[in-house]
Amino acid sequence: MNGSIIFNESFVFIAMVVVAIVLGIVGVVVIKSLKKEKQILKTTTTQSSSDTKITLEDLIIIVSDKKSSKEEVAKAVLYFIQKFPFPPKTGGRVPSNAIAYLKFISLVASHKKSDAKLISYMTNELDKLYFDYVSEIEQYKNIGLRSRI
Repeated sequence: MNGSIIFNESFVFIAMVVVAIVLGIVGVVVIKSLKKEKQILKTTTTQSSSDTKITLEDLIIIVSDKKSSKEEVAKAVLYFIQKFPFPPKTGGRVPSNAIAYLKFISLVASHKKSDAKLISYMTNELDKLYFDYVSEIEQYKNIGLRSRI
């Protein structure tokens, strides 16, 4: 009888040690995965803050460069639409700081790698967002298109 009690006690002890080891391993895995998620969040945050450093002049340089790819021009257009709101008109007149925005439109329209779909998307989105500038957007798009010839 004493032999079976010792066997049961050692079996329970071994089972408890195994459970403790398994719980320790699970804990380590969970902690490591949480650290990886924090690193991913830090990377994403760093990328987001680096996005805010892109200026309108940077975008103009991209679309002015004849060597820029179609993807680079498209990304510049998307970024421009999302991050650079046009300054409001004053007294129905285009303010002087809006000229750079309109120049960007003509440069995209004149770029050899811009296709009709990209130019149309850009002007349609800008027309929706800035209905005060519809005629200027159209005018600068046409200036760019004419310079392609």
